[in-house]
Amino acid sequence: MDFVERADALGARLQALPDLPVLDGARVRLRPVRDDDVDGLFAIFSDARVMRYWSRPAMTSREESVAYAARMRAGFRAREVCAWIVADAADDRCLGQVTLYEMRARHFRCEIGYALRADAWGRGLAQESIGTALDWAFGWLGLNRVAADVAPGNDASARVLERLGFRREGTLRENFCNQAELQDSLVFGLLARDWQARRAATGTARHAPAAT
Repeated sequence: MDFVERADALGARLQALPDLPVLDGARVRLRPVRDDDVDGLFAIFSDARVMRYWSRPAMTSREESVAYAARMRAGFRAREVCAWIVADAADDRCLGQVTLYEMRARHFRCEIGYALRADAWGRGLAQESIGTALDWAFGWLGLNRVAADVAPGNDASARVLERLGFRREGTLRENFCNQAELQDSLVFGLLARDWQARRAATGTARHAPAAT
């Protein structure tokens, strides 16, 4: 199968999904957004600690989180975004969000973004959530590259990516406005073969997380 056929097959797999799949990790579950997640999303994206390095201001009204949830659903319907709620595997409570965006089936790549509520920091849940999404992206979906960008100074986020095997590839100068000034982006990238090698080396090799 040549690259064109492989790209067509990847796009067809994505289009054939009836809904965003549920991906089960050990402590977290990635699932589609629900109406009862709106308050959880608002708690995350209204927190100045979470939003410190984002390119948009913190939410100030619940209506913003309602609109955000609607955009999550619309992005998947257009097959442009796969945006999961990160839920606690024990009680299904909204802990954060992981998103695959800039989906480019023809080039076998996308970008990943993530946010976790502040009271869930420091427990390895961001790493587990991102890893669960990467297993699906590189496994079932068949992507070759996933990229992420981090604002300078966001060392905690950079460490999470590096622990997952991402490599820092460069700097995009004055790439976005962080509400007050133009700011650089640190670019990180991960290839499927590196992810699979890391999984094999750590004894956690898998083709994709459990999905429903």
